[in-house]
Amino acid sequence: MNSGEKPCRVAGIAVGLLAMSLVPAWAGCKSAMSSPEWPAVARAISTAQLCEQLPVGPNRTSRFKVISADVCLTGDSLASIKATALLTCETGDNALFQMAPVEGKVVATVSLDLGACKITDTHIEIDGEIGSLLSELPDTQDVGRNWAQSQLSRLCQLR
Repeated sequence: MNSGEKPCRVAGIAVGLLAMSLVPAWAGCKSAMSSPEWPAVARAISTAQLCEQLPVGPNRTSRFKVISADVCLTGDSLASIKATALLTCETGDNALFQMAPVEGKVVATVSLDLGACKITDTHIEIDGEIGSLLSELPDTQDVGRNWAQSQLSRLCQLR
């Protein structure tokens, strides 16, 4: 798989949170972090490897910590998910040149049609030093959306 084709696992936040939105039918918005399913989702999210998309430089994810995650039901089988995480990227131990760690905040917003099992919209914002590096990659948004849709489709087959 080429580096441009690597899945953007930030969108995995949305897919993981979708699993929680399928369990109870929540009215309005609710913090996913207070859900009984959150520990399992948090473990899955902690394995996100966003920094590994970078071909060079600080291309090892050393920290990916979700600080908020909200699921909102917006209509008949429609939902939106907004998650915010702190990201730290470091240079791998075997790199020829070592660089200082870079940090940023990741905000992923995903709209879902739960009935059709389809992601209708995604938007990923990454700020800080790492945001400027990742924004140089040509297909971050599309790759993230495609990966999330494939994970959502897999999840929908389980229900």
